[in-house]
Amino acid sequence: MMLLDTRTAILAMRILVVDDDPAVARLIVSRLSQDGYRKVLAAPDAAAAYDMVSEAEGRRAPFDLVIMEFGLRSQDGGQLTRDIRSISKASILLLASQVERPMAMEALASGADDCLITPFDPDLLLVKVERLLTRRHLEGELRRSTARNEGLFLNILTTMAKVIEAKDPYTRYHSEKVSDLSRKIAMEMGFVEEEVRRIGIAGVLHDLGKLGIRDAILRKPAALNEEERRIIQKHPLIASTILEPIEQLSGSIGYIKFHHEHFDGSGYPEGLAGEDIPLGARILHAAEAFDAMTSKRAYHDPMPRETALMEMRRLAGAQFDPQVVEALTQVLKRSGLLLLSPREARGRTIAQILSDITNE
Repeated sequence: MMLLDTRTAILAMRILVVDDDPAVARLIVSRLSQDGYRKVLAAPDAAAAYDMVSEAEGRRAPFDLVIMEFGLRSQDGGQLTRDIRSISKASILLLASQVERPMAMEALASGADDCLITPFDPDLLLVKVERLLTRRHLEGELRRSTARNEGLFLNILTTMAKVIEAKDPYTRYHSEKVSDLSRKIAMEMGFVEEEVRRIGIAGVLHDLGKLGIRDAILRKPAALNEEERRIIQKHPLIASTILEPIEQLSGSIGYIKFHHEHFDGSGYPEGLAGEDIPLGARILHAAEAFDAMTSKRAYHDPMPRETALMEMRRLAGAQFDPQVVEALTQVLKRSGLLLLSPREARGRTIAQILSDITNE
């Protein structure tokens, strides 16, 4: 038996009936209304159906289900299925005769969700409608649940990043700036939205492994000795070990683990070179290096941004991926060398930056 809240939810969903036979359309609308569905509309032909779906999407009140006669006189049902699917995520139920069934089955591959052979039993129509709308409702509940989990995930990331900042006053706002620049480079290189998001998160958390490094090493006001360098070079591996159990970060961990690898193989922790280094890690490495060179540290004053960029271009092909350096150059030129400044970083909390990343 269907849960009451689910039943209530699906009865409030929006349904569009598409049939160029007015008598059939009235029959379907009437039967659905009798069963309790409160938002059922009809379209007399394919053009009207497309316009109604498009308008509903524009008003952000989309249809949840489109019940469509496959053998429309105005347009092939398969084509209308593809047209509707191109603008809407509504479930699509095709009504097809036995003769049309093979073509209707092909339409299922084009985006339709189910097919009912005509003439049909009205009770069977109700069963299929209920099944499709129930699935849609449950998928929506799953998305909302995921969003709530993302909120918890965001809180965890925020806490982690704040702990990193507290370890070293000289690198305060470093993570925000590296995340900001990494995302801009990724967008310049044509990364898809999800990859940009992963790189942005990696930028925020790339120094998490420093939680396992002694403060005396992190805050040392002079160059590190050989033993201290070996210790601090462990921080990418420490970070990947800490983050590995968090499933939502699986796409970012490799970027964090290898963000100190050099293009010529002279970096750490594994001495990877060239294309063997994940591209996201190569981007992160360039963004971090640029910020480190242009920011005050315990052991050096900030370098002018133009000078830092010239140095990175000189090291392209050795320490840095030349394509990444070129993308960085374009980003800096486009922004007039004005990226997220320390003052701007202070005005945007880590939580705000992470919220931007996870909501993009």
